Amino acid sequence: MKRGKKLGSLSNAEIVAEFEHLCIEQYDAMERNENNRANRLLWKVNDLENELKSRLGDQRHVLKKLFGHPNMQVRLSAAQANLRVDYIAARQGLQAIVDSKWYPQAAEASFILRNIDSGFYRPT
Repeated sequence: MKRGKKLGSLSNAEIVAEFEHLCIEQYDAMERNENNRANRLLWKVNDLENELKSRLGDQRHVLKKLFGHPNMQVRLSAAQANLRVDYIAARQGLQAIVDSKWYPQAAEASFILRNIDSGFYRPT
């Protein structure tokens, strides 16, 4: 994403592309134990998700195209973003990540599902 470009001026397709790019960067940062960088990228991914959420009709569903992405962090982030808009598909995506045993994403997906099942976490 170009520096200084407002999220509101991006198309849904541009947001999906940036979401994918940032999740891959986050994955790489996690692999290199660059935790501060990974956390900063998480906030940027969250900003993109919130922008889609704020759009008419809640546009987070456009991230569903990333459910089958080869990068597990992209899959995890897309599934988590879709829990409110398509719970069944998002939950299946999270369960597939758990079943893959691809860590640390499988652990995070398991944590999310346990918190939903216990009532501790309610997707918004």
